[in-house]
Amino acid sequence: MKPKKVIPQTLLITHSTLRQDWMDAAVEAGRGGIGHILLRDPGASAALMITQAQTLQARLDNTMLLIHDRVDVALAVKADGVHLPGHGLSPVQARTQLGPTALIGCSCHTVEQATVAFSQGADYVTLSPLFATQSHPDASPLGKERFSDMLNGIDGPVLALGGITPDNAAIPLSLGAYGVAMIRGILDQKDPCDAVKKLRTLMKI
Repeated sequence: MKPKKVIPQTLLITHSTLRQDWMDAAVEAGRGGIGHILLRDPGASAALMITQAQTLQARLDNTMLLIHDRVDVALAVKADGVHLPGHGLSPVQARTQLGPTALIGCSCHTVEQATVAFSQGADYVTLSPLFATQSHPDASPLGKERFSDMLNGIDGPVLALGGITPDNAAIPLSLGAYGVAMIRGILDQKDPCDAVKKLRTLMKI
């Protein structure tokens, strides 16, 4: 684990079936200045995820790599941390295995979930879905008003997730989100590098 813990402001979540060249797209996002990449591949074996992670690490320069759910993979590749789903290991359990410098995020959909996550040592949470999203078409979007109200009840860095693109990222930021996380908002772009540059210009980072 790297000694400096940096909370994500821009987080790309990978999707191995969204496009065949998803890894190339992730690397291009890294060239554009994406702060963190979350390797997420729920159906993959630990061995495959280790290979994917090591390939990304070899091709990325200044982008921090997080692993979705798999603490064992994060340990094997010495990733910067993990992002935990709403089930499985708690932040406390992940911290015990990964140590104090690891970055630990949690997926949340309610104020209560976020409160528990932070009380157990999470460094940040994602709150979703803000807008309608193709990744979870059956999930009801929170919408701006509810999202804003929920932020007021959460004490810790919150990344907006769900239907976020470089074109609408200003909305959650104006509501008080610490940062933004996205999948298709970057991977669906013809030029992920330019998409991230546009996002960073918007965020002034």
